[in-house]
Amino acid sequence: LGGCSTAPMLSSRTARSLGEGKQRIQLMPGLPVLGVSYERGLSEKFDVGLGVELQLTPVYSAFGKYALITNDQGWSLAALGGGFYGSGIVDSYGGYAGPITSWRKNWFEIFLFPRYNYVQWRGLKRDSQDDTDSLFFDVVDDVSRAQFHYLQTNLGMNFHTSERFSFGVGVSHFVFLESRYVKGSSVGWLPELSFAWSF
Repeated sequence: LGGCSTAPMLSSRTARSLGEGKQRIQLMPGLPVLGVSYERGLSEKFDVGLGVELQLTPVYSAFGKYALITNDQGWSLAALGGGFYGSGIVDSYGGYAGPITSWRKNWFEIFLFPRYNYVQWRGLKRDSQDDTDSLFFDVVDDVSRAQFHYLQTNLGMNFHTSERFSFGVGVSHFVFLESRYVKGSSVGWLPELSFAWSF
């Protein structure tokens, strides 16, 4: 997005816990970003993960998920949050958090992850208004740092082709909120495609 990083697109796609000692590798092959993440279950209800993705610049993230309700089949509910750092034309950092819920029946699973994102950019300099034309929003002033927040909802489906492998499709919906640094609220959509291997 305009050479500046936002919160990670790559995150957990299920409310179910992995379970203690179990692991998952997830890949996004470029839709909407190129990225990979690693998750590990530290207990029967708590998972942690690390991720790296290429927006227009690299974004590194760490996250944790605590399952309030976890079922191999049926409905599950968890709380998920994390932090990130990105480097590029400007440095960026921030965090995100929200509830995630999912429902699985045999090979099919659907999930919903509404979340709040906070992003801060450092070293932002613009020579003209055209510098932000590729963003979902317009930055108001020429400043050396800017911060903004937005709501994001991930809705998708996972297809479990075997006990270990799955792929998923979905969409991310964004609502950027007006603030000191953002002129007017705006909305954007991005499609998603991912592949996962559990072991």
